[in-house]
Amino acid sequence: MADPNTKPMSPAMLQEDKDAVTAILAMTDYTSVKSEFEKSVVYAEAADGTETGIRIQLEAAEADYLLKQQALDEARDRKVALQWTQHAWVLGAREQIAAKFGKSSDQYAATGLKKKSEYKKTGRKAGAKSPAKA
Repeated sequence: MADPNTKPMSPAMLQEDKDAVTAILAMTDYTSVKSEFEKSVVYAEAADGTETGIRIQLEAAEADYLLKQQALDEARDRKVALQWTQHAWVLGAREQIAAKFGKSSDQYAATGLKKKSEYKKTGRKAGAKSPAKA
């Protein structure tokens, strides 16, 4: 079975946890028997003065994620814009090929379009008379 701790938490649960941390940090009489649940773990400070606590690491990870998401969005937008640029070029080139070689040419068909001569003729059968007007 998949580890449930690999799925992102819901925004509501994240907010609930942030509120709980704020409330716990405000408690002057809170102490823990286990060192991993001490208040200092949330906002720990290393010997060199850098903050290394859970909240600081989480905020840094969220900021890193947002920056990378923005970069991904920009890359996707650039890719899509180039796809449409290429499509516009193909449409223009097809028009040029139709004008130069005709819509029934092999060159026209090579671009992925059906030759005009391959379409079924529509209309009445030969020899059929139009109905008489009353």
